[in-house]
Amino acid sequence: MKRLRIISFFILPLLLIGCYSPTVSASIPATGEQESTPVPTIKTTEEEVNRIEKPSGVRSRIRELPPLVTPTPDPFPDLYGCNMQIEFISGPLENQSSEFSVLDRSYFLDKADKFAVGKGTAVYYEDQPYMILHSSYVNGNILKPMEAEFIRKYLEHWGNKGDEYIQNQIDNLVGTQVNWYCNDGLVLETKINSAVRLSHDASERLWLEPLQIVDILEDKQGLASEWIGEILPTGQPSLFLGFCGWGPSSVGSGRYTYYRYLINFVVETP
Repeated sequence: MKRLRIISFFILPLLLIGCYSPTVSASIPATGEQESTPVPTIKTTEEEVNRIEKPSGVRSRIRELPPLVTPTPDPFPDLYGCNMQIEFISGPLENQSSEFSVLDRSYFLDKADKFAVGKGTAVYYEDQPYMILHSSYVNGNILKPMEAEFIRKYLEHWGNKGDEYIQNQIDNLVGTQVNWYCNDGLVLETKINSAVRLSHDASERLWLEPLQIVDILEDKQGLASEWIGEILPTGQPSLFLGFCGWGPSSVGSGRYTYYRYLINFVVETP
């Protein structure tokens, strides 16, 4: 028993020392000898690295969005119901012009005689910008030319000049500057890109299918000898102007609507 008390006397101080944090003395370096705090080394797993590089799935998705595309503004104003004037600013028809009223959309619901000869009206299709005018003369009176007569007469005179003459006239017309006015305000500045005279068969189809201009020009129906000129492709917005051309005198009164011309105008300023 006495031996046990002696052992306990020595062990107890050891246990007390093990739970006590002894004071550590440290010297402070003199000025100029201070050490910088060491930067700890951080170990990261590959998964953590990926998480750091891509902080959120939202940001990742935003990066994958396609770039915004600004739509090209439509250069064509609403021409329905316009009191229209077209004026040739340059070329062989310089200073010549024509005035007419563009029928409004009600024409497609009830055509009646709104586009009859002598009414001074025009039909416009906006899906494939295409304006149709009358040519020739009201009741055969040469003192009453219709809206596109000055262009038709320039191209083929009295219809007896021959194909080479018409082609030459078309060539000289290309590049002409033409302004379009609606209710006295300038709405389009254009340049003639190209022109074509359709065959009789293609002309008939164009009258029945006015929105199929591209197909009609590609198909080239009818006699190849009746086609004069061509419509050249363009990457610019453009519109067509269409009107009748004269055919052979042998067809009688039908000669005045035997052919159709198409002139393509590219828009230079909206």
